[in-house]
Amino acid sequence: MKVQINFKILNPEYNRKYAKRYHEGKESESNSKYTWAVRYELNEVDSVSFIENEDFILTVEDDDGKEFEFKIPNVVIFRCYIKGGNQRDFAVSKSILNKTHQATNETYKTIRFYYYINSEPESEQLINPLRIDVNDIPKELLK
Repeated sequence: MKVQINFKILNPEYNRKYAKRYHEGKESESNSKYTWAVRYELNEVDSVSFIENEDFILTVEDDDGKEFEFKIPNVVIFRCYIKGGNQRDFAVSKSILNKTHQATNETYKTIRFYYYINSEPESEQLINPLRIDVNDIPKELLK
């Protein structure tokens, strides 16, 4: 199956009444619903799972090739189990998450998963494919 994972940052200045009155209820260039969005696509996914309020183990490698693990608390994970036994995690800190949504299309064997994030850019840190509240990132990792 094919899986699409979407990250969208909600625009706090979006005005639904304005959109309804002047643009038939749709967003416009000057009144957009999102300030940022990105989509990842995976093919050949066997299954998926949704994990709420989990600790995420982030593995990073320093310049010398030595690996370190950091625990990121309270994240929501959308996990894809890929053919061949691998898995791929997409995670967002619960503290910056507004809501999630999953849509399945059986005809095309496609799952779409959406993270709607309600934070400003300075309060989060992008570590692809994660969106982590900067307060949850270990200080050693920010150096």
